[in-house]
Amino acid sequence: MAALSLALFAGSSFALAYNDFQTNIDRHDIDDYLGERPTADGAEPAPLDPSSGEDINVLILGSDTRTGEVNNEYGETPEGGQRSDTTMLAHISADRSRVEVVSIPRDSLVTVPRCMMADGTWVEERTEAMFNSAFAEGADGGDLGTAAACTIRTVEKLSGVLIDDFVIVDFAGFINVIDALGGVPMCIPEPINDEKAGLELSAGEQVLGGRDALGFARARYNVPGSDGSDIDRIGRQQELVAAIAREALSKNLLTDLPKLYRFLDAATSTLTTGTELGSIPTMAGLAYSLRGIDLENIVFETMPFDWAGNRVRPSADAEALWEALRNDEPIHGALNATGEEPSDEPTVGGTTEEPPEAPPLTAEPEATDTPICP
Repeated sequence: MAALSLALFAGSSFALAYNDFQTNIDRHDIDDYLGERPTADGAEPAPLDPSSGEDINVLILGSDTRTGEVNNEYGETPEGGQRSDTTMLAHISADRSRVEVVSIPRDSLVTVPRCMMADGTWVEERTEAMFNSAFAEGADGGDLGTAAACTIRTVEKLSGVLIDDFVIVDFAGFINVIDALGGVPMCIPEPINDEKAGLELSAGEQVLGGRDALGFARARYNVPGSDGSDIDRIGRQQELVAAIAREALSKNLLTDLPKLYRFLDAATSTLTTGTELGSIPTMAGLAYSLRGIDLENIVFETMPFDWAGNRVRPSADAEALWEALRNDEPIHGALNATGEEPSDEPTVGGTTEEPPEAPPLTAEPEATDTPICP
């Protein structure tokens, strides 16, 4: 939506702002770090051209860095360096009628392949490694570009899906984008008080500002019905992103130029991307081609997994999910951007084992005649 606005905004009397937006974006050329990669039908990866009729895969990474005025309010950078605790693979269909978003649990045990660092050295392949250690390893060996490259190599090793580009957003960036939208309407079924996430919410319909939305995405302690695991909060993160999609698609920012400028300035100033997706013409063309997408066709799913103690491993069902993405075929998903579970029978997804025994949950509230959330 930001990119679509940019394309039209650049033709207005505010066209000089174009350069401000473009220079806001932190772009990284990571081609030299990616090494040998999977290809589509044996061909070399095509440039990221939204009008070419090709499907596109974008890796979305949430960084937990504490560097910066806003980020450092959330404590010090975790021991072991900067990590990506939220990773979503967004698949955009070739006909631009679907977007499938797959969450990859940070605690997945995977193979992290050899990764090239900024000084030209290579870190050797590791097996049974935590998925989010790939980002930390790359960040420690260079910058966000090498962090993204090592994570991309890990996802491609895991899935066989070619990643066309990436986006990294930190705490401050997430807050700014939500606030630029004017907040995100959400219904909270039960009160949440998670001190570690800096979140205290009452039950009911409300509009979450940037800080509360970030807290909701991070919360996993003292959340009603939660077992306190990272896996558990993935569902809430998907609900939040679905709400963001609804709000973004419902806003007609082009009719209010001051509001438009504030939103675009906030959105682009917080992005770290590859060289192609970070190009404003590319973003504009991609967003414009998605302008008519139906909310029911924006689908969220989590990589199918089996429990391995308090960690997880990709299950046999995960391959069916990756194959669907590789072939640009629709998946069922657990949620769509309307906020509801798709009605058709699932084709992929789910787990094959029960999770470890969870700690006792808070008592359920007494039933009422009228539910808090519809």
